Amino acid sequence: MVQASVSKSSLISVEPVFRQQNLKTTEIVNLINYYNDIFASETKMANWPNAAYDCAAFLYIPVQYAYDTKNQDVIERLQVFFTYEKLLTIKNRSDIDDLSKRTFYFTVSEYLRRSGIRGDAEKTKMFNFIKKEILNYWNNAYANIWEAESRKFYGVKQRVEYLLSGEYNGDMSYYSAFTDLELYIMGTGVSLSLIEKDTSLTNTRDLINIRNLFYQVMQKKVVFQDNVWYLQPNVWKDHPNFQDVVLKRNQSVNWDASHFSRMPAYLYILKLAFQSDYTKFNYLDKLNILLSKQLLNNIAVYNSTNGTYSFNNFVDGNNSNFRSNLKKGDKGLSPSEDYTHIFYGWWKMLNTNEVNMMYEKISLKYSFYSNQNPFINENKGYFQEIVNLK
Repeated sequence: MVQASVSKSSLISVEPVFRQQNLKTTEIVNLINYYNDIFASETKMANWPNAAYDCAAFLYIPVQYAYDTKNQDVIERLQVFFTYEKLLTIKNRSDIDDLSKRTFYFTVSEYLRRSGIRGDAEKTKMFNFIKKEILNYWNNAYANIWEAESRKFYGVKQRVEYLLSGEYNGDMSYYSAFTDLELYIMGTGVSLSLIEKDTSLTNTRDLINIRNLFYQVMQKKVVFQDNVWYLQPNVWKDHPNFQDVVLKRNQSVNWDASHFSRMPAYLYILKLAFQSDYTKFNYLDKLNILLSKQLLNNIAVYNSTNGTYSFNNFVDGNNSNFRSNLKKGDKGLSPSEDYTHIFYGWWKMLNTNEVNMMYEKISLKYSFYSNQNPFINENKGYFQEIVNLK
């Protein structure tokens, strides 16, 4: 599949991920309605503080599919669900943790980017709300991930710039790690900058700074090895979640595949943000192509005998336990158990033939996965529709 071409406007065009209209989305619509019901109930929200985090993960791909293919059934339900009032609810609830809020803001920003905000007072209000929240995180909020880091950071910007400098940040390797708490803020900043561009609003300097620093992270902290790449190899080697990762000679401790499944979404919007810069765009596209190969070669393992996949727990093909707590005796996720991320569909944002073919093969044997995984089985109608989107 051709990923990009040069247009007359000197911008590199980025192909839409989804093209096939009129695919079945009944369960997707039902899930949006379900979350709408949850968010409307104080009791249900109190009983499920992770609802904001979960729905942000579930609804990201439906947003992309709906606007790529102009699926009005899904669009109409998204418009009912994503409101300014829900943003206020998420912000003001003390039982919703900070990561959940950042995750939710990212998906809502992507909804606003895809739907457009021009001439819509409600969506403009939502855009300004998220922008204010993100810039507060970026410039002001306490930003240490671990208290024992070498200094105090106020604003995500401070921590990002310090980590990019390569200076000492404490005794543990993971004190120097870029985490979801920074990546979601930077991803949302890029998304917001694209909204400003599409709406012909004045560029906000901080959003441009976020975009540029995110690119620097992907340039300075990526290590290429054997025609794949890793973000900060060995940065997690001291972390308790990774303590029983078994390494081969000269092998590093790398990201688990589940957390890294957000990377295709970040790469996609970064490419949109750098459409006019051939050098940066081509570098990001290289990361995208290699990550697609990495998914198919290192993470997904195809069994040609029965037509099914197993999935390694780590992006480099390591299949050790993940999130074990050796002191407490918890085994965490056993080999090939950390794979529900595949069914959320964020990997589809890589937008390559290889990834599309993987999902087609998964679709043909879908019952194999739903039967062996209780979580997939619990949401099997929804996940099957996600797998089938193309």
